[in-house]
Amino acid sequence: MSILRIGLSDQTVSVEPLVDELSGGRRLTGEILSADVSPGCNALGPENALVWAPGPLAGWGISCAGRVSMGGKSPLTGGIKESNAGGSLADALAGLGIRALVCNGAFPGDRPGVVVVNALDDVQLVPADAYWGLGLEDFGARLRTDFGPDYACAAIGPAGELQLPAAAVCISDVRGDLFRFAARGGLAAVMGSKAVKAVLVRQERRARPAGSGFRKAVRDFHHTIQSNPRVQVLRKYGTASTVMLTDSLGALPTRNFTQGTFEDAERISGEHIHDLITERGGEGTPTERCMSACIIQCSNVFPDVEGRRLVARLEYETLVMCGSNLGISDPDTIAQLNQACNDLGLDTIETGATLGVAAEAGLWDFGDGERALELVAEIGAGTVLGRLLGQGCAIAGRTLGVRRVPAVKGQSLPAYDPRGVKGTGATFATSPMGADHTAGLTIFAPVDHHDAQGQVALSRDTQITRAAYDALGLCAFLLGSTASRPELVTEILNAAYDRALTPDWIAELGRRVIDMERAFNHRAGLTEATDRLPAFFREEPLPPHGEVFDVPSERLSSIWKPDDA
Repeated sequence: MSILRIGLSDQTVSVEPLVDELSGGRRLTGEILSADVSPGCNALGPENALVWAPGPLAGWGISCAGRVSMGGKSPLTGGIKESNAGGSLADALAGLGIRALVCNGAFPGDRPGVVVVNALDDVQLVPADAYWGLGLEDFGARLRTDFGPDYACAAIGPAGELQLPAAAVCISDVRGDLFRFAARGGLAAVMGSKAVKAVLVRQERRARPAGSGFRKAVRDFHHTIQSNPRVQVLRKYGTASTVMLTDSLGALPTRNFTQGTFEDAERISGEHIHDLITERGGEGTPTERCMSACIIQCSNVFPDVEGRRLVARLEYETLVMCGSNLGISDPDTIAQLNQACNDLGLDTIETGATLGVAAEAGLWDFGDGERALELVAEIGAGTVLGRLLGQGCAIAGRTLGVRRVPAVKGQSLPAYDPRGVKGTGATFATSPMGADHTAGLTIFAPVDHHDAQGQVALSRDTQITRAAYDALGLCAFLLGSTASRPELVTEILNAAYDRALTPDWIAELGRRVIDMERAFNHRAGLTEATDRLPAFFREEPLPPHGEVFDVPSERLSSIWKPDDA
């Protein structure tokens, strides 16, 4: 396996060998950024780098092992950022023998381009003037016409072209549609600053040796996943199955984090979304895979009343941040907001949080879905107001004079109020990623989520495991079935790479990743003072349970000192 480096400024391509075959995903993005990027650089300047890295199990036909990590310095957090997604890109890179694709510099003269990778020795830098400005729906159709169906793709929409930090990078799914998103951290703005409209990677099958030990390890892994009760729920109701759980804990963000329950929560629940999809039929499906080997299949295609696809996919984070957080309960309106964000290439979490702040500032009324859609359109049009909202909730809130701004390290909180799920609140505060649902959710742990005791240790352990899974390109929805049995993963790695890893290696890997990211952030100027939630979470009791985030600050400070956490 190799690292493919592309110098956009001088139009050069080079290949170097991968030092450690087990390095990939979030580990490899961190290693490359730590070596190549000055932590103090301008995130939207040419000195920043973008890295796409599959995990070491991509392309092996293993369920949920085909997520791709995207890394760069974040224009939101000011620190290192890894954002990952399913889809087809990880397997395509692995199929060409590429463990990391690195883009440095920027296309000359701000003339946009597309990076086309046919092989390690066949990389083309194609002018993209004809594609610049296209929404992702139209761009996807043009790709199929101009390049054919044999490419996996990472692309940006108009929001990324405008270098808005709320922008998201879209990854093609197994059918070639641009429906998967590496959304968090504003890396699409970095891609736009480099004038890269898209990266295309030719999809080829790569033969993998698979002895009997490997096949048995994979069978055991798959059997454990399939028999897990949480997986059965995800397969039927998707990620929206979490709505009623979060609501029951009083942790469902509602009207800009002023309430922990939503009076119409059932209308955005997994059960109701499942029933709507099933009743409407047509192009809708409540079960959809995001990568070729997925056996969980927790995504969906949400149809309109005529059965035509309205959006693919309608997920928990969007249902909450563009639903209850905005006082909107109509699934069709939320789906329209979702589709508008998808076409523009916007993170629905950051956008939903920003619209919540804008409603509190008086720019629109909670519950007015029509006005919310108009504001999203303004972001795509690049108006002054749209550009402000596209900066994300931290800058928008500061500019509009709003006190209740749900962000950590400049990045908005996802769809869990930390007063109701305190371990997750500890993750939002202390993760090197900023407030990020992918960094280490604790909501499924069998603990009292309102009790501050033990939440920091729970957050630390969850963050470490999640960092390891990100480094291996493994989906987080495996954690409920495999996190307590790390030998299931190490046995596959041992068989695939002729190693003798022990189960403890998983935790060691996760800690190594986090320590590396924290070191980058420290050099970038992020200090212990940034590892805190906004003050209102400590000061304002959250209805209906009256909870505040009362995890002691000294415990947050000691989270990476295991004996003291």
